Amino acid sequence: MNTKSHITVLLSSLLLPLFCGCHTLGTRNFALEDHLPPGDRIPNEEYKTTLPKYVIEPPDILMIDALRVVPKAPYILEPLDIVQIESDNVLPDYPIGGEYQIDGGGKVSLGSQYGKVKIAGLTVEEAEVAVQDKLLELLVNPTTSLTLVATTGSQQIMGEHLVTPDGLVHLGTYGQVYVAGLTLEQAKAALEKHLDEYLESPEVIVDVAAYNSKFYYVITDGAGLGDQVVKLPIAGGETVLDAISEIGGLGTNSTKDIWVARPSADHGGYEQRLPINWDAIVKKGITATNYQLFPNDRIYIRASELNRIDSLVARATAPVERIAGTMFLLTASIRNLGGSFHNSDQNNLGNFFSDERLKTDLQLVGTSPSGINIYHFRYRGDMRRFEGVIAQELLMTHPEAVMRMPNGYYAVKYDVLDVTFRELTGAEYSRSLQKMAE
Repeated sequence: MNTKSHITVLLSSLLLPLFCGCHTLGTRNFALEDHLPPGDRIPNEEYKTTLPKYVIEPPDILMIDALRVVPKAPYILEPLDIVQIESDNVLPDYPIGGEYQIDGGGKVSLGSQYGKVKIAGLTVEEAEVAVQDKLLELLVNPTTSLTLVATTGSQQIMGEHLVTPDGLVHLGTYGQVYVAGLTLEQAKAALEKHLDEYLESPEVIVDVAAYNSKFYYVITDGAGLGDQVVKLPIAGGETVLDAISEIGGLGTNSTKDIWVARPSADHGGYEQRLPINWDAIVKKGITATNYQLFPNDRIYIRASELNRIDSLVARATAPVERIAGTMFLLTASIRNLGGSFHNSDQNNLGNFFSDERLKTDLQLVGTSPSGINIYHFRYRGDMRRFEGVIAQELLMTHPEAVMRMPNGYYAVKYDVLDVTFRELTGAEYSRSLQKMAE
């Protein structure tokens, strides 16, 4: 058994009791629940219920329709307003009747035979007179009526409106209305109250075009390596089985110890913990614990305690293993760098690397008959001491013995020198260290 296995067993015996305590959240009495009428049961796959009244929050998108948008008098017509014009005693082939939109220049076009009339900036009554006067220039005794159908402001009210992060919906020239935290009925009342400053008895319809603010969560225990949280939108009717199918099922490290953590409606500290019988749901089709989900529910999937302990051991031993591995690789690399070439008769042909940058604890111990300096040294990361030369010193005196390798370090061909590369014996090592100390 290796060191990590010993540590795992030891920590298992010490930590396992910590994971076996009682949960502080209450659990359900299934025997009692079996005798409760459906109305008193916690909603599940078989006994579903509707969600509470929807409360608007950012970033929901509201659909607002304007049923009654009549500006308070006196209203001044503006470009893009729509008016209804009906005229009698006009040219038979060129009737005037229907809805007309005021163009960007403030005019309405009555047709090619009658031309355009500018009515923007006028009241409805003044606009009617202006149209009548225009027709009198061309016709005998025409009669005209003009009514307001839709204003530019009503177009700003109608349509989809995003609830902004500050809880407002924007209504163009009619300003802003705060709707966050309101039900649809309350939002309708708030909008109509606000519009009453500009319109005569306004009436609107409010609905939700996009439900963007209500979610539930599936949390997968990461066995001490961090929990995974998946945020899923809720549309109503989802169950535990639906939720877990959304994340692709239980993971390899997950257990069947699963529960729903449900915040209390009034946040008064009476949160519920609803344990889930996973095997009963998927293997037997028992619906009792396949609960219906509500906004802000949390489904928690616990990881195996053995995986948790293994993760704890791995985190504790990882730094040591990384350091040990680094030292091993560094030592092995330096030994390879410091190795010698040999021929078939095991004669020393030359040191692979003799670059000064790879060596430490250099000590000049003598010179060869040809005047080459001989050193004792260690390769970085290796505790052994060797005897040899320095490649950089030979570049000037014996360049034929020096090679520059592809990695940029220098190697020496000892077979052309009167110096032998060798490892010091234990006694030589001690004497070398003693001389360095002196």
